[in-house]
This record gives sequence, C-alpha cells and structure tokens, in this order.
Amino acid sequence: MSELFRSIKRAWGNFVGPEATRVDNCIAIGSAVIGLIGAGLRAKRRGANGKIAMIMAVMAADLVGGTYVNNTRACVRWYERAGQGTMEHLTFAALHVHPGVVGWADRSFRGVRPGVVWAAAHYSYMVLSTAAIRSCPSQRRVLGVALAAGGLCLDGSLGRSPVAPWFAWTYYPKLLMGHAAGSLWPNENLQVRFRVDA
Repeated sequence: MSELFRSIKRAWGNFVGPEATRVDNCIAIGSAVIGLIGAGLRAKRRGANGKIAMIMAVMAADLVGGTYVNNTRACVRWYERAGQGTMEHLTFAALHVHPGVVGWADRSFRGVRPGVVWAAAHYSYMVLSTAAIRSCPSQRRVLGVALAAGGLCLDGSLGRSPVAPWFAWTYYPKLLMGHAAGSLWPNENLQVRFRVDA
C-alpha cells in the first residue's frame, strides 16, 4: 500500500510540481471540487440534460482547479524546468480543446450562435496567444496578463456560453497567465534544476 501511495504522490508531483505545498494541494483539490459541483448545478439550472451537466462539471474541475494550480510558484517552476520549451507548452495548449466541448454543449440552446464559430475563435486565440507569449520570453509576464484579459474581451464580444458562462474566466487564466507565461512570478523564482525521483 505504501508503494501505491508513493506512486500516486509522485504522479501528483509530476502534475502540479514537486514543490507544491500542502496548502497548494488542498486549495487545488478544493477549487476543483467547487468547480465540479458548481458547474454541474449551474448547467442543470440552465436547462442542460444530465449528460451535458456532467461533462461541464468534469471540465470545470479541470479548469477551476487548473487556474489555481497553473499559477502557483511550484507549478510554474516545474513547467519551466530544463527540457520544457516552446514545443512542450504549445502541445499542452493544443490539448485543451475545451472550447469545442462547450460549443457542442451550447448547440442544444435555441438562439445561440453556431458553436463551431465560437469554439474556433476561442481555441485559435488561446493557441496563437500561447505562441506569442513563448516567442517573447522577456515580455511573458505582461503578455500573459494582457492576452488573458483579451480572451475575456473576446468572450464578451462573442457572447458568453449559456451552459458554461464561467468558461473564459478559467480557461485564459489557467492557460495564458499560468502555464504559458507564469505571469505572477519573476524570473529569479524560475531558475531551478529539479531532480525527479524515479
């Protein structure tokens, strides 16, 4: 059992950063649970069926928890360690196809703009913004905040999702302020070499 616990602890550390504190871990898990429950209930109140509500709940757990985690010092240091470059950051961003899921869920609401246009605009903006941040490392902190704010403006101009109105407020801070830019942390905080336990 202790070997299983060590394996889980190691996997968690490789996900959120091995320097994450107990407080970091508690807030990360707590915020994910709040996102899970809150988004599921909100989707149901807005008229979503059980399947859509469950999908929104799981996605919110990832995005709400990730918004906190990806902006912690431990996580930023981990994903800025040696061997983590532009390609790794772009791959991480590209895997976040959440706008497509929200666009699909929104199609059940009458009068909602085509979900594919909404989803493509959000996804393209996020990937291009990630590329811009990673190509200008000396400006990463300013770009992270500015481009995350731009994502919120984009969401306002496109119209917020009926089933997930919280979407942009978690998607952009997680991916642009946090993972792509580490906006909250000066460069001195990121100069580190990690030893990963086998």
